[in-house]
Amino acid sequence: MNKTIKSLLLLAVLCWASCKDTPPPSKMETPATNQPIVQNGQALDINQQKELAAQNGVEVSESELVGMGKSFINGSNVSVRKSASIKAEKIGVFDNQEPVKVLSSLNVTNEGEAILSKSVTVNGGGGSVTLTKGKAVMIEGFKEATNSYLITYEDPKRGLLKGEIDASSAETIIYATWYNVERKNGETGWVLGKFLKNE
Repeated sequence: MNKTIKSLLLLAVLCWASCKDTPPPSKMETPATNQPIVQNGQALDINQQKELAAQNGVEVSESELVGMGKSFINGSNVSVRKSASIKAEKIGVFDNQEPVKVLSSLNVTNEGEAILSKSVTVNGGGGSVTLTKGKAVMIEGFKEATNSYLITYEDPKRGLLKGEIDASSAETIIYATWYNVERKNGETGWVLGKFLKNE
């Protein structure tokens, strides 16, 4: 089913269901797509909306309920990026467990991007450097004989770093969901869905 049609159907079902056995419509706000469902002046959280949708036979994902519930960053030194790619400019770093507001989501295909699943050593900038688990790297090639990736990492101080790592050391993110989020200070940026948790 087309996502736009599905979203409109979801909103119609949620609005219809939330209107049942409630006071007159003056207390009900009809939201736009990706805005919270408001009932009696209270925004329904993600779980309440999922439950309401399920009661009416509609299946939804969290990405279709953007802006609802409480979201927070799950990971240390997670980058805030200018757009939905690890190649995009890094504009900051999130704190672990930092609360954020989800503004939108985007499913992307970024071939060659990966997240380290363990610490690895790469070379460049006049020596070797250890990249910690969770760092985003680019996969430049694959050696079948040794089951290894040739990777690069752009370090702001040391420049381009290169290395060959075991394929089990990196998790490719060719297909991924990114979220555009707003921080408490009003700054906005993109974070890989792997590092975003919802309550």
